[in-house]
Amino acid sequence: MTAEFGKFGVKHDYRGAHVTLDWQGRTLLGEIKEIYRNEQRGVLLCKVQHFCGDFWPIEPALIALNILERN
Repeated sequence: MTAEFGKFGVKHDYRGAHVTLDWQGRTLLGEIKEIYRNEQRGVLLCKVQHFCGDFWPIEPALIALNILERN
């Protein structure tokens, strides 16, 4: 599932959500630690951390992430 947006921005707080992203032939898996707005590009970017503690080599847009459901 992808992030949900409404009239006034993001509908939910996605910090702490587990996410995946296909990047350069690999699937990155991690947890969103921070979401911030890049004013120059006009997008919400995320700082995502692998479960081993290292941060991802990129800071992807929130809309590009696949958010995993927790049951």
